[in-house]
Formats: sequence, C-alpha cells, structure tokens
Amino acid sequence: MDSNAAIGADLPGKPTTGASRVNWAPALVAGIALGVANSLSNALGSAYGPFTATPGQGVRWLEYLSSWLGTPWAWALFAFGVGWFSRRLRAATLTATAGLLLAVLAYYLSDAILGLNEQLSLIEIQFWSLISLFVGPVMAALGALARRPRAWSLLPGLGAPAVMVYFGLTRPSGNPLIQPWAQWAVLVAAALLTLALLARTVRLQLSPRRPG
Repeated sequence: MDSNAAIGADLPGKPTTGASRVNWAPALVAGIALGVANSLSNALGSAYGPFTATPGQGVRWLEYLSSWLGTPWAWALFAFGVGWFSRRLRAATLTATAGLLLAVLAYYLSDAILGLNEQLSLIEIQFWSLISLFVGPVMAALGALARRPRAWSLLPGLGAPAVMVYFGLTRPSGNPLIQPWAQWAVLVAAALLTLALLARTVRLQLSPRRPG
C-alpha cells in the first residue's frame, strides 16, 4: 500500500466511508435487551417455571409481555424500528441484522443462565440466526423507506402492521388465561399504527413544500 495514500486517508476533511459512520451501539444494545427481556418474561411470568411462587399461577402482566415478545412480529418490528430511526438504508440493514443476531444469542444465553435449558441449543440458535439474516434486512429496509417524506413511503410502512396482523391471527398465545385479550391488543396496536402512518402521510402531503 502506498504510504502517502495511507497518510492522506487519515487527513482531516477526508470523506469517510459509509461503514465508518454506522452507529452500531443502539441497535446492538436494543437487540440484547430484546433477547433478555423475552427470556426473563418467560421465566418469571410462567405458571410452571423455576421461579414460580405458586405452581399453576403465573404473573399476569409478565404472561402478556411474554406472549408478545415471543412472537415473530415483535422481532420483525424490532428490525423495522431500527430502520425507521436509522433512516439510512445501508446502515439500517446492517445494524438491524446484527441486533437480531445478538437478540437470538442473548435469548438462549439467558435461558441457559436462568436454568430454562440445561444446555445451549446450537441448532435452534443457528435456525433463528438464519431467519434473522433474512428478516433483518427486509424489515429494516421497510422501516428506512417508510421514514422518507414521500407519499409512497406509506406502502413500505404498512409492512409493519401487516406483519402484526398476520402473526396476531395465525400465532396467538396458547395461554387461555390471557386470550383473547392478548390477541386483541396486538390487532388494536396494528390498527393504531396504520392510522398513525396514514396521518403522517396526509400531513406530509398537506405541508408546504420547501423550495429547492
């Protein structure tokens, strides 16, 4: 490598690459929090878990939280949210995917530490990691595109409530004590998110356009 070129690359004012401007920390921390929160809500809220005070009686609000965090739509919305707040397409896909991968690892590590599993299931970790490699970029891209101030941004934005409705209807919680309320809460949340996205689109269209 040319030494002059190497020195020039470090000079102030030299444009940096897109990768060097990627802010990894928020998505990675949030991913770890998602995985651990999912595991903890399962362990502490379960009516038959290792931390159950009264067998057969779980912690109701944790059972609700567990039913939501443990569904595919919650993890898909994590990637969508990373894309929304990142705004930049490339950074969103990278950080959301990395965050999901860490969430998977954090979930199974937390399960092992809490004694929910006797040992790490490498097959399950690999399986969900492969899914994360697909879901992460797709949902993050939808989130980043949905944030753009254009009328068409509503279309990728509707991907988020669509995922919530689909999994809310096809993958409801099996706990009869929180059904149908847990399912209805997801559907109502999806409807509210849709209305919020519609309102944002209308506001953007009615707001005066800046010259240039």
